[in-house]
Amino acid sequence: MTIEWDLVVFLFIAAVAILAALAVIWSKEIVRSVMWLALTFLSVGFVYIFLGHEYLGIIQVLIYVGAVSVLMLFGIMLTKRHLVGDEHDE
Repeated sequence: MTIEWDLVVFLFIAAVAILAALAVIWSKEIVRSVMWLALTFLSVGFVYIFLGHEYLGIIQVLIYVGAVSVLMLFGIMLTKRHLVGDEHDE
């Protein structure tokens, strides 16, 4: 019995994508949720590459991981949030 390593790697990356997508839903902090979303986008890009669609995988990584995730993180960091239990109203 021979092991097809490309299938093993593909299934591992697909499992990482599914688990990261579930972590986006279960995460209580929005910054961690965006980081899990970036991992999901990256894993989906690698899945595209393994399926033989290199251009689509590279575009996935460049646009979604490189632009959308960074834009979401900057939007979160630059937004003034009211923390629960914070006594200072400025």
